[in-house]
Amino acid sequence: MNIQTQKAIIIEQFKQLNDLNLIKAIQSLLDYAIKKEKDDFDISETHKKLVIERFEKVRQNPERLLDWDEAKNMKHY
Repeated sequence: MNIQTQKAIIIEQFKQLNDLNLIKAIQSLLDYAIKKEKDDFDISETHKKLVIERFEKVRQNPERLLDWDEAKNMKHY
């Protein structure tokens, strides 16, 4: 069963509910899920600034970059 079918079944079941406490509980779950999904995609300004600074360092000095194959084979102590 795909996710769209599952959603449709849940929606139909929800439409039949008359228990206010259960409806409120489901609403709380939905609110939590929406907030969590939004938070997963929010990138802090600190992290954005860090990435921009690193890109700028590379742009100013591209020789500092290592070839991936060389880097993964380097021994770090």
